Amino acid sequence: MRRVRKRKLNGKRHLVKWAVVAVAGFFLLALTAGVIARSLINKSYLIGEIENSINSEVEIGDVDVSIFRLPARVILSDVSLAPRGGAEAGDQAPVRIEQVSLSVGLWGLFSRHIDVRNITIRGAAVTTTYREDGSTTLGALFEAPDGKGRVKPDGGRKGGFNVYEQEDLVATLGGLSIENSSADITLESTGLRLRCSDVTIELSAIRIDPAKLEQTNTAKLEVRGKIRMDSPDGRHYGDLDITGQSNTRIFNPRTGDAEPEVEGDFNLGEASWLNTRIPFVTKMWNHLSILEKVGIKVATLPDKATFGRSEAIALHYHLGRITVNKPLSLWVGDWEIAAMQDSWLQMETDQHEIHAELLASKRASGYFDATVMKALDMLSGNIKSTAAADMEKRLFRDGRLLVELKSSGDFSDPRIRPVGAVFDLVETSKNLLKEKASGFLNGLLGGDAEKD
Repeated sequence: MRRVRKRKLNGKRHLVKWAVVAVAGFFLLALTAGVIARSLINKSYLIGEIENSINSEVEIGDVDVSIFRLPARVILSDVSLAPRGGAEAGDQAPVRIEQVSLSVGLWGLFSRHIDVRNITIRGAAVTTTYREDGSTTLGALFEAPDGKGRVKPDGGRKGGFNVYEQEDLVATLGGLSIENSSADITLESTGLRLRCSDVTIELSAIRIDPAKLEQTNTAKLEVRGKIRMDSPDGRHYGDLDITGQSNTRIFNPRTGDAEPEVEGDFNLGEASWLNTRIPFVTKMWNHLSILEKVGIKVATLPDKATFGRSEAIALHYHLGRITVNKPLSLWVGDWEIAAMQDSWLQMETDQHEIHAELLASKRASGYFDATVMKALDMLSGNIKSTAAADMEKRLFRDGRLLVELKSSGDFSDPRIRPVGAVFDLVETSKNLLKEKASGFLNGLLGGDAEKD
């Protein structure tokens, strides 16, 4: 009996001994693997790989490789990208990132192949200029180095991220996050400056198969951030507080180049507003002076405009062009100014075409209606009722006076033309009304119809 107990006790001791050896061996193996991974994926290697891919000088403050998690993680700290030859004296690198975290496949690290599953970028600060030809200063950093990259039609070299050249990365990438970041964007053609802060971008549900790009080129995009707009002379043009989601196409299926196409709805926070000294608003306001011909004084343009209707932006973005999918409106005093569906703005060139509606408030419209009806009192019964019905039908919508305008050309110096019933009804009014009333309506409806 005693011998049986002794054998059992020795068996347990051997089991414990082997368990200790196995655990120690595992930790020794993990430690060795960690050392090997760190020696293979180091700062010099990563800088060399990046600089061989893009036309930038790269700096990385620190690299940390962690294999004690699944998936493994590579963290880059204090990363910057600058033009080859260095930034000009006193200038900061146009791309600065506090931290880049890559979730990667473990075994790929030992063959120097970084199999990226997710990318998280924290504390990025980006500075760029949109040129009039559609290019950006930032884009130049991501072109292929001299002698590399695909040939462009003009004989130059085309770099940047291409899905057909990065099939391994695209096939495994599950998500991209940008957190607590900022951007300083200048539009060269106008000098308008957009300063974006507290930017968070989540790219998820990435479904991309390079072999079937036409059918699989999709992802979900979620955006949060604040935009401050400043004019070329330093005037504060307004603030936008934006949150929203969209469906996104990432690549051009024909060329494989990264060419984002975004379609979605973005909510505007209560703090969002625009300065009414924007040329587009001030020129439209000037066209309302036609109403003063009948004694309706248009108020002085207020300093601020707030967003009306849905307090949201439904838009489509592609190749620098922003197209409105649903009416986007501003409240300016007693008037709502709306850019209608299919209005567009080309960010790089400042060109635009906006079909706009100016709708008076119920109060202002009521005063206008009373003034018109008073003038129509001089007509006989049948003509008066016909003219009043026609006026109501063509000049009002839901009891609100409607003025339609079209704006085109340079957004910083728009050419605005009146259109619609307020300006076209004069010919009808001449045929319907007696001489005195016709003169009244001519002043009201047609006086400035040909002015821009």
